[in-house]
Amino acid sequence: MLNLMNAMVDQGVSVDLLLNKTDIPELSRVRPEIRIVELGHGSVWYRVRALARYLEEDEPQVLYTNHKERANREAIFAKKMTGSGVHLVFRIGTTLSKALERRNAPKRFLMRTSVNYCYRRADTIIANARGVAADVSAITGIPLEEIHVVNNSTVTPTLYERALEPLDHPWLQGDGVPVVVGVGRMTRQKDFPTLFRAFARIRATRSCRLLILGEGKERGRLEQLARELGIEADLDMPGFVANPFAYMRRASLFVLSSAWEGSPNVLIEALALGIPAVATDCHSGPRDILQGGKYGPLVPVGDVDALTEAMLAGMTRPHPAEFLKRAAEPFHADRCAGEYLAAAGSAVAEEIF
Repeated sequence: MLNLMNAMVDQGVSVDLLLNKTDIPELSRVRPEIRIVELGHGSVWYRVRALARYLEEDEPQVLYTNHKERANREAIFAKKMTGSGVHLVFRIGTTLSKALERRNAPKRFLMRTSVNYCYRRADTIIANARGVAADVSAITGIPLEEIHVVNNSTVTPTLYERALEPLDHPWLQGDGVPVVVGVGRMTRQKDFPTLFRAFARIRATRSCRLLILGEGKERGRLEQLARELGIEADLDMPGFVANPFAYMRRASLFVLSSAWEGSPNVLIEALALGIPAVATDCHSGPRDILQGGKYGPLVPVGDVDALTEAMLAGMTRPHPAEFLKRAAEPFHADRCAGEYLAAAGSAVAEEIF
């Protein structure tokens, strides 16, 4: 949402960023014109009262929340407490059905109840992909046509600037060996094991390397699988990196092997940098971003054979960079900011996380 807020400022909108705490590294990227308001991080009712005071004193026209049910509930309670006329815009950027699947029965019931309570009280709902909107509609019963779909504001001048920063990784100095990159948390959702298996098959026939940028609880499992597949010498997992764009720009191929997504920014970023991409046809996002396969192959989730074939095609017959960059045009932040403001029907936006 940082990109969105900064782009709104560029369009002449007054933006406040409401936070429960301010020890967040990303704050260094917030435009100086954005006023940061710390609400505090006490109990639920402490936060609700703090937000209610803000609504009474500052009288914002629009309040955006960023797909956290807790923030949605607190916004509803604060609005009711004050009788404020603020327009509540709830943004959802993930597939709720997948979140529900991972919970036991009591927690599923509570989450579903909360989701229904919140979204039915929003003045505007914005989903970041058609699949996410359909998911919300199916869970809540809210008609699909009442849910706005606005793309993530992923692409900014900063992305290109950071991609040009120096990088001293030995594999990315132009020695001619193709480098495949995957980016994301090491979790079940990202399904890196399928990527590892496909890479192992390709590596058995040609020289190539694999970089995984990210950290997570699946690291031990992935390291064990790498040993079993015999790919350790051509695999590097440096963990979280502050600037993945510098790596991505120098890569030969980007692969998104996820089992599910909302609207994966990292796929958009790779395309914006002109990097050939392969993605699973997971729910949701990649099909829309790659426009049904026009800008890169879509393969079934967990299908090692299909992923291997698609990766080989991406390495040997890549699309031109300028062609790939067109896929990222709908995700430029200035364009998305205008669509967000149009969905809210207001010239002033306030942001809460």
